[in-house]
Amino acid sequence: MKLFVLLLFVYLLYLCESQGISAGTMFVLKGEDVLLNVTNADVFQDVFSFTWKFNEKKNVLTFNSGNNPKVFPDYTGRIEFTVNNFSVKLKNLQEADSGVYTAVVVNHSGDETEAKYSVKVQDRASLPLLTVSSVSRNSSSCSFTVTCSSQHSHINSTFTCDTRTCSQEGGERSEGIPDTFLQVHQSSGSIICNHSNHVSWTNDTKTIKDVCAKPDVPPPPNPIYIILAVLFTILTPAIISVLWYLRRRRTCKRVSIENTVYDTAQFVAPARTQDPTDDEASAPPLSSTYACVGPHTGPAAPTEPRNTAQLESVYAQVKNTTPGP
Repeated sequence: MKLFVLLLFVYLLYLCESQGISAGTMFVLKGEDVLLNVTNADVFQDVFSFTWKFNEKKNVLTFNSGNNPKVFPDYTGRIEFTVNNFSVKLKNLQEADSGVYTAVVVNHSGDETEAKYSVKVQDRASLPLLTVSSVSRNSSSCSFTVTCSSQHSHINSTFTCDTRTCSQEGGERSEGIPDTFLQVHQSSGSIICNHSNHVSWTNDTKTIKDVCAKPDVPPPPNPIYIILAVLFTILTPAIISVLWYLRRRRTCKRVSIENTVYDTAQFVAPARTQDPTDDEASAPPLSSTYACVGPHTGPAAPTEPRNTAQLESVYAQVKNTTPGP
């Protein structure tokens, strides 16, 4: 029974190849070209018509014996056709070009030979993001959890490392969604997050040494600077207060000196005990006589404030009131 099944499988495979059917999917990077061939050489004999179709409904190109090939509008300028082997090159493929391309060959006897290609157009894999969720450290080891994420999926994984080795809990982790793969593992002292598809790949990495490194602790501040700052804070207001007090005191003293008012001297006549006709010899000694000091009768003093350092004494006019001989 097993031998019969095997022989049947081989026969079907041969039949498919003889009919020019290509199995599998061709993955193409967005913006690139793809070449589709008709591999069965027997179809080149006695060709009546040839057609390439997209998803079995939309015509891409047709060719009739004795005529030039006809390219349909959606593919104008985006296709190259070789008459000798009926191969076709599609240029600048976009994601909308993904689908099944079928070659149909009709000879004069009416036989049809098909070649089918499933084409999948993919963009470049996006850059993944590797983040560290938590870190636990002690004197001999370090444990941490990372998250490897892409636009559509993510993976969490925990690592435990010592000074020599690093192990991944549960082994290498990977996750696949249709035609896209996400993987996280450790290699050569780094944690690697890979994101790939059938046409490209990219990754994000972190160094284990950097993840497990203890955070830098800033050194304590210099006590001298603290003391100087405190003294400056205390002494500055005190010095300003002293200077302000001295300046105010000097101003008050100056105003007090300028506003001093002196009394006016009054004349008092000396008492006479003898007749003024007596002889000078018999007259008693004269008492001291003072001049009568009156108010200043000159021009008025200027109204501008005067500098106390240049004040000048102003004396009144002195008159002699001693009686004549």
